[in-house]
Formats: sequence, C-alpha cells, structure tokens
Amino acid sequence: MKSPVPPLVHLLVVFMIIIVGCSKTVPGPGLTPKTLSELYPGDIQKVDYIEIRSGSTGQLKSYTDQKQIQDWINGVRNLIWVPDPNQEGRSGFLYGVSLFENKELKLGFTNNNVAGNYYIHNEELVNEIRDLFEGKH
Repeated sequence: MKSPVPPLVHLLVVFMIIIVGCSKTVPGPGLTPKTLSELYPGDIQKVDYIEIRSGSTGQLKSYTDQKQIQDWINGVRNLIWVPDPNQEGRSGFLYGVSLFENKELKLGFTNNNVAGNYYIHNEELVNEIRDLFEGKH
C-alpha cells in the first residue's frame, strides 16, 4: 500500500530533525577563545583568596598565602579557554575553583565550565589546579 504522505514530506521531516538535533552543538553568541584574565570580572591580580574543591572526593582546600596565590595566578592567567562546540549540559567536574577578593567571590569555575559555558578540556589548566591542590605549587 502506498503511503498517504509524499516522500518529500518525509525528507523534510528528517532534515528538520537533523537541524534541531545539531542546534545544541554550536557555541552561544559571543563565545570565543579567551584567557582566564579575560573571563575574570576585573583585575585577576587582586585575587587574595582561593578555594579548590576536588570533584572526585569533595575535599575543599583554601589558600591565603599571597605569594602562592600570585604564583598560581601567573601560571594560569594566560591559558586559553576554547569554547566547546557542544554546549549541552553535563554533570561532574575534576576541580571547582573559587577566586575571591576581600572575601567576595569574584569568579567560580570548574576545569571546563565558566558561567554556564563549557570549554574544551585543557590539560595544562588541570595540571596547574592539581599542583596547587596537592601542595606542589
């Protein structure tokens, strides 16, 4: 028996499903590669307190030594964050980092997410965070 719907309609439906399915993989408007300094709201050199939480253990560590903080900031401030083309939500993280000025949270991020935008895994960033967390920095 012949289908009551013309083949062209089937083709259009498949095409629309593909378009809708792919629409979530394009970074939002204005998402371009940026450094952590560019993502930070203000002067990143003014950070005076850092918290890092391990996503695997939940352990939280705090840092107040200004030399240690500035050394770490200088090591990560110019690393490039490249937007992930796949901006679909996800869960879990390796590390969560909170940067403070005068007890005020200025920027919180995970190793691949800033302000709800996802970024491609950056092994150098993860290593810098891990080194600070494990006391190697």
